[in-house]
Amino acid sequence: MTANAEPSRIGAILSGAYRVERLIGEGGMGQVFAAIHGPSGQRVAIKILRTRFVRDPLIVERFLREAHAVQICAHPHVVQLLDTGYADDGAPFMVLTYLEGETLVDHFYRKGRFTEGEAVQLLTPIIAALDATHRAGVVHRDLKPDNIYLARNLGPQQYPVLMDYGIAGFVGDTNDSLSLQGGSLLVGTPAYMSPEFANGAGPADPRSDIYSLGVVLYELLTGISPFQRESEQATIDAIMLEAVRSPSQIVPAISPAMEAVILCAMAKSVDHRFVSMQMLGSALHDALQHPAGSAALRQYPLAERVIAARAAPPVAPTTPGSIARGAEFATTRARTVMLVLDAPGGPTVAGAPSSAAAPKSRAGLVLALVLVGGGLLGTLIFAAMQYLKR
Repeated sequence: MTANAEPSRIGAILSGAYRVERLIGEGGMGQVFAAIHGPSGQRVAIKILRTRFVRDPLIVERFLREAHAVQICAHPHVVQLLDTGYADDGAPFMVLTYLEGETLVDHFYRKGRFTEGEAVQLLTPIIAALDATHRAGVVHRDLKPDNIYLARNLGPQQYPVLMDYGIAGFVGDTNDSLSLQGGSLLVGTPAYMSPEFANGAGPADPRSDIYSLGVVLYELLTGISPFQRESEQATIDAIMLEAVRSPSQIVPAISPAMEAVILCAMAKSVDHRFVSMQMLGSALHDALQHPAGSAALRQYPLAERVIAARAAPPVAPTTPGSIARGAEFATTRARTVMLVLDAPGGPTVAGAPSSAAAPKSRAGLVLALVLVGGGLLGTLIFAAMQYLKR
């Protein structure tokens, strides 16, 4: 069926209040149409499940969960749910706010890299929307520039809106049907997945969204995706095993404080990230005010180490190829930050708050190593450490 025929088809199965105008988007499971609500004349967007999935209970449940997640995450910068229902063929649909504008990914490709101030200004409403989402007990799990919409019909300027809760999870839900492998749904976008989500570990955790926001910020400021590879599996492997290339290695003008915030958000261990979106937002604004790093930001052990590495003169290992555990080596040519687990009883960092992003894990304190030689060396060391833990 052609795209031109779609409005006629959908109009035939949506009886009553809505007059369908045109197809405006589609995915593997559903389609989105622009429509007019007859009684009010309001333009809306209708998202409807494809007819062939109506008899698949897992997919129908996922669609209904999305509608419920959007409903309970009411926030000015979250797309609004206006109505729900079932079409004449039994397909569930939801009526959403109609948005005119462009996605952040389209804006980014057209504009190019953001300054730190521009990125924080744009993402601040999205961080507030995610904070409200988490307070409602929901984790978005698919945060990426494609799902941030810059609407021009909701305000005098581009108005950021968080959308697409299609794979949202509920905190504490042990019956989540999502699966990366072997399930009937292909979920998420690998380049923005947190390590624990890519690994399929545990129930939904708000700190996974914090990681994804860190990836978005990294991309906006550097113009480069930190882990995007030639295939989905290669991307997931990179997320799980490779070190994070320091943003300042790509764009040297990125401030030490902003780099520290990004790398804290992208810590491989959930216990070493910011504990909430609100704290991440505060850290971002603090980084703009204190680009060299404030006392508040330095309370995070990983942030302190990143800031110290940026300030220290280049240091080389005393023995070629040797790495001192917990030591920091930095050059202006190649700086890669990764996280490894130190041995029990290893060094601690004084002044770390009890709720900070770095309590001890069962294997010890997570440390930041700033390694000379780039991502390959970091990958080998991380793999070796994981092997020794077995």
